[in-house]
Amino acid sequence: MTLPDWVATPELTEIWERVRARVETTGLPPQGRVTLTVASRGSRHALGALLGRTVTRERVVVDLAVLDARLAERSGESGLAAVLEALTGSPLRDRRREREELTQRREEPLTLAKSLLEAPWVDEWLAGLRRTGLLTNRSDAARLIADAATILRAVTAESLPRSRVELGAKLLGNAHALDEDGPLHLVVLRGLAAASGIALPGSAGGRRNLWQAYGATPDLISSTCLTLGLRPEGQDPVTQRLQLAADAGDPVHLTAWELRRCELNMPSDRPVLVCENPRVLEAVAEANGGSTPVVCTSGEPNTVVTTVLDRFSPAVQLRYHGDFDWAGIAIANRLVARFEVSPWLMTASDYEAGLQPGSPSLLDTPIQPSWDAELGAAMRLHGKAVHEESVLETLLNELGTLTD
Repeated sequence: MTLPDWVATPELTEIWERVRARVETTGLPPQGRVTLTVASRGSRHALGALLGRTVTRERVVVDLAVLDARLAERSGESGLAAVLEALTGSPLRDRRREREELTQRREEPLTLAKSLLEAPWVDEWLAGLRRTGLLTNRSDAARLIADAATILRAVTAESLPRSRVELGAKLLGNAHALDEDGPLHLVVLRGLAAASGIALPGSAGGRRNLWQAYGATPDLISSTCLTLGLRPEGQDPVTQRLQLAADAGDPVHLTAWELRRCELNMPSDRPVLVCENPRVLEAVAEANGGSTPVVCTSGEPNTVVTTVLDRFSPAVQLRYHGDFDWAGIAIANRLVARFEVSPWLMTASDYEAGLQPGSPSLLDTPIQPSWDAELGAAMRLHGKAVHEESVLETLLNELGTLTD
């Protein structure tokens, strides 16, 4: 049908574009008002003919429902929507309904997640996914959430060492499901960060540490725990290798693969020294061979280290010595809280005895030692760090006091 000139005149082209944008934004049927700017006399005359009233001002407020009724009565079309479609040759978009449907699609996988996981951190996890739009416009969003929930349930229930390949293959039937370049990897990582009460780590190392905190590693052989003098009871091949290495005084790197093949049943009558730096373990081996059982955290304990200490605690007495710096104190605090280790030679007097003129300055934020307030006060007073390597002679001389 041909529209009448008072509707289809070129003088109204910009006005129709504005009206169409308003109708599509507010939803169908036409409702509300639109403010139009009509600068030229010709446009004001054309708009007056459209509205059936004189227009003299540049700014005109038009009631869309009234315009809809007038067009339905006089244009030969069924109303404003039909006129707009006839003018442009394309159907109107109900953008409000589209927004509502998009919001619903975005929320459906998040609602699914709440039905699959019950934990206090789930809301924070979902809020992060919502903020980042990680699942937005993904046709596989529901599957990603279901797979992520499966992985998160498994890794937050227990911190047993296993590789991400193993998790993907066993739980999802896809050994590459948790590859770092895949979307599921990031969705799960955000869940682990929420469960830990931290922000998502920005570095690759931080993300790897987050996985390891829940017992998941890229594989079962890359991460190790450095040990010396371990003589567990048993006849399995791993235990026998440890016994032979202890007899020879050789340090041994235990892997998660090996921990799955032995129990590490250590006799409870011999304390184990836990140190922070590999040089300390090396020095003990050089001085005493394998007569003193030692476990080295090599800085922040990884999953293999924590698994070894889990196997020992609380049956075996653990004596810990680390660096007298704030990072070392933080590590010691965590080991005391989790494994009930007893700090050894880590009092305020031990710290002050190790101070030297060239001791490095303490950096970062002070951390209070949970076992000795006087140590924290002494470290803040002197402002110097004392690393394990600088007190090796004292440590070696005092090895006999481990049983005290």
